[in-house]
Amino acid sequence: MPKQHHTDHGAELEKAFARWDYLYEHGGQDPGYADGVNLNLVRNHVIYHRRQLEDHPPLFGFPECYYRDIPPEVDNNFMTRPDEIRAAARASLEAYRADPDYQFILAHREEIPPKMRDKLCVGAVLGYVSGLERSIAKDELVDMRRHGHPAGYLDSFVSCVQRMRDFMSSDMDSADASAPSGPEDESFDEELDEGFGEDFDDEPEEGFGGMTMTM
Repeated sequence: MPKQHHTDHGAELEKAFARWDYLYEHGGQDPGYADGVNLNLVRNHVIYHRRQLEDHPPLFGFPECYYRDIPPEVDNNFMTRPDEIRAAARASLEAYRADPDYQFILAHREEIPPKMRDKLCVGAVLGYVSGLERSIAKDELVDMRRHGHPAGYLDSFVSCVQRMRDFMSSDMDSADASAPSGPEDESFDEELDEGFGEDFDDEPEEGFGGMTMTM
């Protein structure tokens, strides 16, 4: 008979408090949800593990973290360090606009037939910049936070230019007959997202037991 796993709710409670403290001070990297959503999710975990301890009291008493106050519920739209996110996004946008590969894409995109532009992901790559411009204009902090580390996006400019150069140096008359190897727009976006180590699923950050109960 397999050995049953018993959750150490005291240890899990300590982890939940530590996670809440970190998110509240530093913020997270969830690409789809504000920090407030994840803070409230972790708060639910705190409540859950506290109740489990109360229902099944430890033999040697409650851990010290049990006596901490339950973290406050915050607005779901709350974001930690918003001014830092804004500053980083503006700096990334400047870096994108000044990048020679990005400028090459802008200067030569019309030299490529529309169908081939899609296959070469030209629109997708340019969309990273125009999307960031819109996010800054609308003060969309979650979207701006994706650009806190611009290296991956700058790499996408390099890759796009290489595909464009390969195509432009080939026989453009046969462009519609075959496309150079390269991802379509949608798969290219997913590949870039994975390269940043971010999960672009439609769920808040995981790693807390997957619980989304409300109390």
